[in-house]
Amino acid sequence: MKRLIKALLRPKVLVLLTLLGLLVALPLVGYWAWQKRIPQKIALVMRNIVYNLFIEKHPKGDIYGVVKIGEMKEVYISELELPEEEEEKKPEEKKEEKPGEKPVEELPALEEEPETEVALAPKEPVKVKRLPLHKFPKEFLPLKRVLHPPFKMGACAVCHQVNEHGEVIKVGNRYPLTKPRIDELCYTCHKERYLKKYDHKPVKEGKCLKCHDPHQSDTKKLLKAPSVPLLCASCHAPDKARKLRIKKVVDINVRYKHKPVDKDCTKCHDPHTSDHPKLLITSLDWRMEFCLDCHAKVKDPEVRKKIDIRPLITKAKVKHDAVYKKNKCMNCHNVHGSNNRGMLWKNPVQQCLECHNKPLKKRENGYVLMNMEKHLKENKYWHKPIEEYEKRGGCAACHNPHGSDNIFILKGFFPEGFYVRGLAFKDLICFNCHKERERFTQKYTTTATKFRNGNLNLHWVHVQGRKGRSCVACHDPHASQWPTLIGKYTNFNGILFPINYKKTPTGGSCAPACHDEYRYDRLRPVENVPKKGG
Repeated sequence: MKRLIKALLRPKVLVLLTLLGLLVALPLVGYWAWQKRIPQKIALVMRNIVYNLFIEKHPKGDIYGVVKIGEMKEVYISELELPEEEEEKKPEEKKEEKPGEKPVEELPALEEEPETEVALAPKEPVKVKRLPLHKFPKEFLPLKRVLHPPFKMGACAVCHQVNEHGEVIKVGNRYPLTKPRIDELCYTCHKERYLKKYDHKPVKEGKCLKCHDPHQSDTKKLLKAPSVPLLCASCHAPDKARKLRIKKVVDINVRYKHKPVDKDCTKCHDPHTSDHPKLLITSLDWRMEFCLDCHAKVKDPEVRKKIDIRPLITKAKVKHDAVYKKNKCMNCHNVHGSNNRGMLWKNPVQQCLECHNKPLKKRENGYVLMNMEKHLKENKYWHKPIEEYEKRGGCAACHNPHGSDNIFILKGFFPEGFYVRGLAFKDLICFNCHKERERFTQKYTTTATKFRNGNLNLHWVHVQGRKGRSCVACHDPHASQWPTLIGKYTNFNGILFPINYKKTPTGGSCAPACHDEYRYDRLRPVENVPKKGG
């Protein structure tokens, strides 16, 4: 230990350690100073000192501040008097009389009427000087990034009343303004008045200072919050809106936020006034067309690139009614944000069940869709995308909620009939997820599937040949009483036949309308003999 201390106390080592300490400390101190804006503040102070001492030298008689129009009186000038020097030089005019011309008798001079009104001389305008930086009230220091121009110039008299000495008047803790209403004061410079069809309430009430600081801010436009969304949330957040009795509520503390809500609300709304409802900046229908102005292209996770959804909405063969009814896009999406993926009002499954909680008739073909909410409640086992909606996307894993050219607005091809001739697993939407090809291509197997009689692959038996069945002949794509999603009914040409599926520890049996009761067993193969006349 002593040797270590002696080694560290050597001059060269001390110098080296000091240099290393400085190398580490200087960037940290510099970063801290930059965050606190110390260099900017020092530069601003030095600039003001140099500007006031050497550059800004005003001759006597310069006026800074506001001259009140009410203090001026109209002045009438009766005659223009020449300067004394010119009067002396002016020669006296003599009239020459012409021969034979009678002299014109001069008319007697009219008596001057006494003046009834004497013009008042204008009051001398108040002379004010710019307020130097070191005299700014302490509450304004250190200065912020964005300064209101009159405040930056120290021309406080532009907005505040001054006395005969040009000093700003202070009454208690207040500095009286030159106008009784703050909005009238603002309009003396900001000439654009907000007189459109819809006004933001603070604008309508003349409360400019609800959103803007009249002196300085760290945010553009002199806003009273670090960003536009945070400023809007100061009134429109759920808890604030409840207290202020504001109907329009926006929660920005959600998991999935609309990008303008996260960055700048003015991308969609005018913060002052608008001719369009919701203070929108466009006449486009905000329930769809305005959304599509930006959202024509959305990410498709399957192709991993953006696709244009306009054709799906406008030209798709199979349309989703929810896209067109009443609030259109807003039927499913919260335009500001939510805690659900895709900014849905509810989770992907519950959102669909908002409408699919009763039988629905399809307008394309009159087909009646089942009460899906009831179906899911009655069956214990759900299709994985529905069960694991956060991970797999819910109903949208198979259906395109905006529209499709496939039946049931499916994202891929699926046959309408009971049979599929020349079935190719790569063509059906089911095989986008179910990749086990050998389950449908191998006649004999002991590992590819549990649906086998001994080693005879019963999946292969059902899908091959001229009468290959579609997946939904046996399986329910939504929910079932069994883990393998065996359906309760099979739909044959619009008629529902019970499948009568029974499960055993090593196999099972079924007796649909297409054949008698057939049994299968993985360990002890069963020979199924059709009944006579069956």
